[in-house]
Amino acid sequence: MILPMARVQLIGPRDRLEGALAFLQAQGVLELRRPTPVLPGERALVERCAPVPSVAARAARAQEALVRLESLRARLAGGRGEGEGPLPEPGSEALLARLAEIDAALTALEARRAALAEEGDAIARFSRLVVALAPFSHGLEPRQEPELHGLELRTDPEAIALLRGELRRITGGAFDLTARPIDAERTGVLIVVPRACGRAVAALLFERGVDEVKLPSACSGKALIDVLLHLTARARTIPAEQAEVEAAWSRLADGLAAPLAASAAATRAFLERVHAEDACGATRFAFVVSGYMPAERVPAFQASAASELGERVTVLACTPERDAWPEVPVVLRNGRHVRPFERLLALVPLPRYGSTDPTPWLAVFFPLFFGLVLGDVVCGTAGIVVALVLRVRGVGGALGRDLTWIALACALSAVAFGILFGEALGEVGSHLGMRPVLLDRRRAFMAFLGVAIAVGAVHVGIGMALGIAGALRAGHRRAALARAAKLGLLCAAAVAGATAVHLLPAAALPPALWAGGALLAVAVGAEGPMAALELVLGLGNVLSYARLMALGLASVMLAEVANLVATTLRPVAAGLAIGVLLHVVNFTLGLISPTVAALRLHYVEFFEKFYDEGGAPYRPFALSR
Repeated sequence: MILPMARVQLIGPRDRLEGALAFLQAQGVLELRRPTPVLPGERALVERCAPVPSVAARAARAQEALVRLESLRARLAGGRGEGEGPLPEPGSEALLARLAEIDAALTALEARRAALAEEGDAIARFSRLVVALAPFSHGLEPRQEPELHGLELRTDPEAIALLRGELRRITGGAFDLTARPIDAERTGVLIVVPRACGRAVAALLFERGVDEVKLPSACSGKALIDVLLHLTARARTIPAEQAEVEAAWSRLADGLAAPLAASAAATRAFLERVHAEDACGATRFAFVVSGYMPAERVPAFQASAASELGERVTVLACTPERDAWPEVPVVLRNGRHVRPFERLLALVPLPRYGSTDPTPWLAVFFPLFFGLVLGDVVCGTAGIVVALVLRVRGVGGALGRDLTWIALACALSAVAFGILFGEALGEVGSHLGMRPVLLDRRRAFMAFLGVAIAVGAVHVGIGMALGIAGALRAGHRRAALARAAKLGLLCAAAVAGATAVHLLPAAALPPALWAGGALLAVAVGAEGPMAALELVLGLGNVLSYARLMALGLASVMLAEVANLVATTLRPVAAGLAIGVLLHVVNFTLGLISPTVAALRLHYVEFFEKFYDEGGAPYRPFALSR
């Protein structure tokens, strides 16, 4: 059903607007509506709230703070614990200052962490070079202040030769280069040059795109033995320093995770309240907030407003006028077993407020059509097993639970119709002692067609009856009369058809024809000549349900073919394999074809008779989650 809604207004002193919006946000039940626009030249009694400069400045600070908060939360992800006290209030300059302090502390920790990681990586790479090049010595004198440069190059003798030539040019021959393979693809290179030439060598390597193994600045100008001693000492101390940095980061994250999350939520709520003011009305001294909520929530809402906002704020509630129905949001409310079928309405717009919710009828006829087509005990049982397995495993979350519930209903319907038709993998059921209870659709083609047409007539007739009720609710009495006449015409046509196939005595035909003629005149008088054409279209809608018979017959015939192949094809193993494959294909098609056909019959044939689309979903003003 479509839940009844109420139009609610809050009226109070203008200085209480911010508190009223905070109350509404916490309640989370009122969907806000802007003040009704007036015609040009008219003066509005209630105008839209004009933005206050101080609030606009605070909102700008809050927006900036929210960006920083989300950035800090992402950088401190993983923090736990209650943390320190709350951060300053949203939109304040104090909050921005505090966030700047946190950002500076975190940036320093991140820089220290990156520096230690880079230093550790450089030491590891240089150590690999030293191991690969040992024993190592050079011919530069101490007074030249030898400077080391470590490289890892792809193995290429020509590149090494070119590097020697460039070093000779830069240093005048005062250098030492040692190169040895590290592995099959890489060569380790250690260069020793005078400190005076170090900058030029570094520039050369940078220009040629050579990735140099950077040594800590503390190694600059030291002898090789001193460099190695320093690197060995740093290799031992870096892990401890990294652990200290990680501990400091954890303390910062644990101390700020909860305050940052709370401040982000409060800031987001503040910004939403600022934006909500645009949907509020105001006079010189008062504010007016209007919107819609479920009528069943109004008493509790009024009591909460009186308790929290006091007597200075008044809550008014009324039933929406019929002219306002197009703007009223829609809330569907169905029972636990019917609610999953609301998912089938996702492919069409919501019904308009004041019209009919088709979900209960979908819950009845969708499984009915599915079972009428598939109609096989084994296939239905397989569907039950698959749906239960998916449901137990929680596949798809809430959507998966709803879809598996629909699948269970359809599978149970297939089992029920399989019993009525006496089918289990086609004729295998007859060999197991099953006998048709309703009809044998493998042979009674015309009876099966009659059942499909009869089901279609009932379905379309219910749609027309719902259309009559909807027209009466909307106050369209003339349209309701025309729809009632067309429903009567459909019933008269059904009686005439039943007498033609001898289901009713011939004496029933003349009254049906007389009633049909009178009803046609009423329909034409109420709706015009197009009513006669719509009668023909209505009969076409009913005949469209013959597709259920066609799909069901195709399913059972494919099962017969599978059984025939399995029992006649030689060798036996090949016949059984192909037969099983055909049954699997038939089961797959039996899941898809009835689903598509049942949805089409609802959307095209059934909804056409009563469904008034265009409803807006209910989106109350509430705290973001």
